[in-house]
Amino acid sequence: MRPLSAMLNTRLKLESGAAGDENRSTVPVAGSNLVVRAADSRPFTETEREFLREVFDLIRLAEESDARLRAFEDRIGKLESENLDLLMQNRALSEISARDALTGLYNRWYVMEKIDSEMNRALRHGAPMSLLMVDLDHFKRVNDSFGHMVGDQVLKHVGQVLRESCRVYDVPGRYGGEEFCIILPETRVGNTTAVAERIRSRLASTEIPVGDKSVVVTASIGVAGMDSVAEEGVVSAAALLDRADRALYSAKHHGRNRVELWLPEVPPQNSTSH
Repeated sequence: MRPLSAMLNTRLKLESGAAGDENRSTVPVAGSNLVVRAADSRPFTETEREFLREVFDLIRLAEESDARLRAFEDRIGKLESENLDLLMQNRALSEISARDALTGLYNRWYVMEKIDSEMNRALRHGAPMSLLMVDLDHFKRVNDSFGHMVGDQVLKHVGQVLRESCRVYDVPGRYGGEEFCIILPETRVGNTTAVAERIRSRLASTEIPVGDKSVVVTASIGVAGMDSVAEEGVVSAAALLDRADRALYSAKHHGRNRVELWLPEVPPQNSTSH
């Protein structure tokens, strides 16, 4: 019998075909239609044949394991892709659910959550933030005179003005009916009044086409904010909203189409019509 080392030093040849048990000069390669043959065509001993079978079995198992690993990696890749698609779809649905269908601004529920989260962030970091409450003046007259379709057109126009007047990280929203709200993170109250005045002026100077006529709407705007927790004493989103609403009431009370900043002496809102 040749030593295994000598057999391994012999050049082996792979060939297509099948090897019968009586054919001692070839050994089948498991899992394939190949056989191995000694280059010198000498027959293999039983020990050599058994050794080659074990080697081929190990090779086959390694290939099968590698194939399973590749299949597993492919499946992981597909799952990651599916999860990413699902995440993007969920984000898109979340964005849709947070928007007001008519104006495209954020809806009241999103605005309320955002006020609360921005308020908490401002309290944690001692950062300023401001809030605008915007209410259209005599909007009921628009609906009564021109109909609700024109009223909707006016609201869309207001939404566009608010979007174009905001920075990318500001949060403009429709608070309800003809009332709007804008959250301005990292903004001191003194800087917010200029933003509010720009919005008020643009609305008052823009004619909205309605058939062969046009409509002009004005807005009253209340401004409140927090430059410093220690100085301002605002500790909740509800308190900030109340201040902005009182400032809005003051703007209505003093003639409409104006901007008012919250002051401690501004009285609570009563039943005066918007």
